Amino acid sequence: MTPRSLGVRKHRPALLAGALLLALLLLQKRNAWKISRVNINGETKLFAVSSRLGEKQPTVKECIAANEERSQNVVFLKTHKTGSSTFQNILFRLGERKGLTFAFPVYTYQFAYPEKFAKGFVEDLPSHAVEFNILCSHMRLDMLELREVMPSGTLYITILRDPVRTFESVFTYYRNTVPAFEQVSNVSGDLLATFLSATHLYYDPRYITNGLAKNPMTFDLGLNSTRNLVNDAWQKELQKLELDFHLVMIAEYFDESLILVKDLLGLDLKDLVYVQLNARTRGDRIHINEDTSRQIILWNQLDVDLYDHFNKTLWKKIQCYGPSRMKRELEALETLVRETRRLCLDGGPVGPEKMADNLRPWQPGTTRILGYNLQRNLTSSEYDQCFRLVLPELPYHAFLYQRQYGRDMKTLPQV
Repeated sequence: MTPRSLGVRKHRPALLAGALLLALLLLQKRNAWKISRVNINGETKLFAVSSRLGEKQPTVKECIAANEERSQNVVFLKTHKTGSSTFQNILFRLGERKGLTFAFPVYTYQFAYPEKFAKGFVEDLPSHAVEFNILCSHMRLDMLELREVMPSGTLYITILRDPVRTFESVFTYYRNTVPAFEQVSNVSGDLLATFLSATHLYYDPRYITNGLAKNPMTFDLGLNSTRNLVNDAWQKELQKLELDFHLVMIAEYFDESLILVKDLLGLDLKDLVYVQLNARTRGDRIHINEDTSRQIILWNQLDVDLYDHFNKTLWKKIQCYGPSRMKRELEALETLVRETRRLCLDGGPVGPEKMADNLRPWQPGTTRILGYNLQRNLTSSEYDQCFRLVLPELPYHAFLYQRQYGRDMKTLPQV
C-alpha cells in the first residue's frame, strides 16, 4: 500500500464528511431557489424575478425580532379577493370566544371604502371596554390613522395573492360596480381580454371608484396604484410596509402563513381551523391563457412587485421559524382541519341554491359564491362550533356588532 493510498484512507472520513456537507449545501440552495419562485396560474413564469441563492440569510437578531412580539390586539388589512374572508372568519371566532372588542365601521361593513381609513370611520368604543382588540373589516390603509384607533403593541397583518388570479377575481366579482369594468359589460366575447386590450378607453385614474381596476392590492395598501413605474421611491414604500406589518400572509401558502400567525398571537392550532369562504364556482372563473396572463402582469406591475417582495419575506420568516418545526406544525394543522371538516360539513362546497338561507353568502350577481351545509345530528356545542366555521362574512359581522353594542348596524345615510 503506497503512502498516497494510506493518506487517502486515513483522511477518508473527513473527505466523506466534506462531500456530504457540500451535497447538503447544494440541496439547501436548490430548495431555497424553489420556494422563492412566484407561482402564476399554476406555473412559474414571466415575473419569477430572482432566486434566493445570492440573498443574505436572516440573522439571529432578525429572527428574534420576528418572534418576540406577541399581542392579542391585531389589525388585519382585508385585501380584496385574496382569501381574506377565510382569515377574517378565524379572527371573528377568536374574538367572540375570548370576548375581545372589535373596532367596527360606523356604517355597514366597511370603513368608508374606497376612501382612506380615518379614525372617524370607527364606531365608538363600547362602554364596557378599555381598548379595541381586533380590527378586520374592509378598509384602505392609512397607518397613521389606524394607530390613533388601536393600542400600542398591536400586531399588523395583511394578505396578498398571485396578482394574475387576484385581478381576474376582482374583475369578475366587481364587474358591475367598478366603473372601468362596467364599460365592457355589454361587449360580447371575452370581457377581461377586451378590457386589457384597451385599458386607456375604460380606465380613468382620476376616479377613486376605479381603485380596484389597476393594482388592486397596492390600492388597498393605501399607495398610489395608478403609476406604472417601479422605481426607487416605490422600493422605499415597500420597505416601509415591511416595517409597518408584522406579517404579510401569502394566499398560495395560506397554512404556512397561519402557523406564523399562531406564533405571533400566541394561539393554539385549534384556533386556526378553517374552511375556504367566499370562493366562486369553478365554472365562473375566467380561463387565463398565456397572453392574458402577460397582459395582466403588464397592467399590474406594482402588484407583481409587491407580491414578489413579500413572498420572499414570508419565506425568510419561515426560515426563522424553522423548516422542520414548520413541517410538524403543518401536518398537525392539516389533521385538525380534516377532522373538523369531517365533523361539520355535509359534503363539499355547494352553490347558493343548495344551501340553507342562514348560511348563504352574499351573491354579487356577476358570479356564484359557494357555501356549505352542515352535518345533521350535531350536538348543540358541535353545531355552534360548526355554524361559526362556515358563517359568511356579512351575517357574522352583523351578529358580532349586535352582540357588542346591543343594537343593529347602522345603514348608510341617504344622500
